[in-house]
Amino acid sequence: MDIRTAQFLPLGYQRLRLLGCLGGDSPTMPGYFNPDPDMDIFEAFRHYVASMSQKWAVETDRITISLLAAARVLTGDLDSAEAIIAQLPINTNKVDHRAGYCIVMPQTVLKTSLPLPAELTDINRWLADSSEQSALRIWLKQNHDQLFWDEKNAVYQFPP
Repeated sequence: MDIRTAQFLPLGYQRLRLLGCLGGDSPTMPGYFNPDPDMDIFEAFRHYVASMSQKWAVETDRITISLLAAARVLTGDLDSAEAIIAQLPINTNKVDHRAGYCIVMPQTVLKTSLPLPAELTDINRWLADSSEQSALRIWLKQNHDQLFWDEKNAVYQFPP
């Protein structure tokens, strides 16, 4: 295992996939994630996300807005979940053998990081102006203040 892989491993699957969507895994991309090897990887990720969010704040593309919001969700910024919900697609996005996963990555982040009830976990039903969009907003509003962020596992949890 190379040094970079070992350094990034604690970030976990969702954050690493999201880094790929933001260009964080490619040295030729403006969003390349290249933290100091001695820096705490979670702190480096939070700094990266804040920097990318600031740099791309003027973007109006639905996918860019959602990807940045998903990155913020994965730093413990639960308020950013609303930005993902607000940008849900009009039609279901088709992912073919994992191709195009970045298009659904924001929804996947919410599904995997929030302790949603089973009836709200089908991201194929998460569409703009749908009953699921409304239900997600209601669930988030009702549960927001009870959830706490588990950074190591990249999930929000209810207190035990």
